[in-house]
Amino acid sequence: MSIKTISLLFAVIFLAGCQANVKKSDSSQTMADAKPSAPTLASSQSTTPPRAPVTQAEALPKKTMTAYESLTDKLVKQGQQALAEKRLLTPVEDNANLYFQAVLGRDPGNYSATVGIAEIVDTYTQWAWNTAQQGNYKMATRYLASARSANPEDATITQMEQRIARLKAQRVAAVARQKAAQPSAESSQKESGHAVETAVTTAPAKAGQYFLPKTLFSLSDDEIVEKMQPIIDKVKKDKNDIAIYWPNDKEARLIYQIINSRVVDFRVRAMIYHRSDYMVELQQN
Repeated sequence: MSIKTISLLFAVIFLAGCQANVKKSDSSQTMADAKPSAPTLASSQSTTPPRAPVTQAEALPKKTMTAYESLTDKLVKQGQQALAEKRLLTPVEDNANLYFQAVLGRDPGNYSATVGIAEIVDTYTQWAWNTAQQGNYKMATRYLASARSANPEDATITQMEQRIARLKAQRVAAVARQKAAQPSAESSQKESGHAVETAVTTAPAKAGQYFLPKTLFSLSDDEIVEKMQPIIDKVKKDKNDIAIYWPNDKEARLIYQIINSRVVDFRVRAMIYHRSDYMVELQQN
């Protein structure tokens, strides 16, 4: 083989090798150009915060009031608003008693409605007492009638009627004594009244009489119940009516409520006398 042929053969091989190298470089360049898109995707994914897993509690729907309960609650609020504004029985279509009675019709024993009606009765009975003290017995009677229209079974109304009747009788008697020209009659009556109260207070307790400390309501709740437990037990056993002799009307009513709330077999009937005997007496039925 001649030198010229050999040289030509080497030139062909060299050119073929260069061409292969160029194709490889182009492929490498193409791959290099495609690589930046991968980091961009990774970067985008890394900036997106992971979604927190949904717990079972969050997945459950929150409990809401039914339409029936919602309407009852609305009536309670309307009654409380009317009570605050002293719309007790009027206007006819928008008053506290109307709303509270509607609530009890839908939900007998509803606490808020029961308390609301009790406050209506308390308000009217207090107005009755205030007007009676001013000598306006006719208006006092009207207030008591209004209280009775809210709750005719509330014992407070009967007790206030009797209290006003005693007040009226005392005033009539006083006027009669003055007309009889007995200037000392009024002081004699007071002395006699104090003497009777002192005699009752200092006398030893008879059967069915339970004296309580004057400072009863300065004690703790447990101590108050402990002091009254013998009375409660006896009333439960014998189903007695009771008479409460206490100078403070509010405290006397609390005594009744404590006894009545702990006697579940029947409703305890009670009379309240505003005297400083600090005593509960069981009545013989």
